[in-house]
Amino acid sequence: MGAVEKVFDNFEILCSGYADLPEAREARDSMYGYLDAHGIDMVDAGHHISTVVSEYEKQGFLYGFRYAAALLLDGGGVAV
Repeated sequence: MGAVEKVFDNFEILCSGYADLPEAREARDSMYGYLDAHGIDMVDAGHHISTVVSEYEKQGFLYGFRYAAALLLDGGGVAV
């Protein structure tokens, strides 16, 4: 496991007061409602959905971290 995975996979432990934001809870509830309304079993779909979501979250984390580092190092003239 690389350093990014260690931070990404354990962030809720590393960040005190970590909790789902209202927008995240609403999105989750909407997804569950959609799956239920269309007769899709969450257990069957869950692995695929969580894998895709996780990879996109990791991608966003990496891009965001790179951008933040560039801001700090470059003094605002970001060319990422």
